[in-house]
Amino acid sequence: MDLKAESDDNLDCERPAPIEVFASRSTLHGIAHMFTYERVCIKRCLWIVFFIGSFSFLVLVCVDRVQFYLQYPHVTKLDEVTAPMMTFPAVTFCNLNAFRFSRVTRNDLYHAGELLALLNGRSVVAL
Repeated sequence: MDLKAESDDNLDCERPAPIEVFASRSTLHGIAHMFTYERVCIKRCLWIVFFIGSFSFLVLVCVDRVQFYLQYPHVTKLDEVTAPMMTFPAVTFCNLNAFRFSRVTRNDLYHAGELLALLNGRSVVAL
């Protein structure tokens, strides 16, 4: 089966313009209605007017926002103060994991006992 031979038989058919093929396969909303195979003039004209109007509004808003951005005065002011001695606040890291007391050994209690106030005055675990 020769594909060229089959396509040569249909040369007398009128092929659509490349823009019509692109418009029919495009996902850009409205472009398929502007460049359609149908020749309904009023429908195409309305789609063209609405598309150009929407695109013009988009350009107008973009230009306005860029001009506003370029007009905004950017002022940066820094004050540097040196301090010979700074006191830092206490920082606490909280572990949100569940604590299982059943898995804690006496050795764990001894090493963490001072922090958890579990040691008595003689450094013995007092439960």
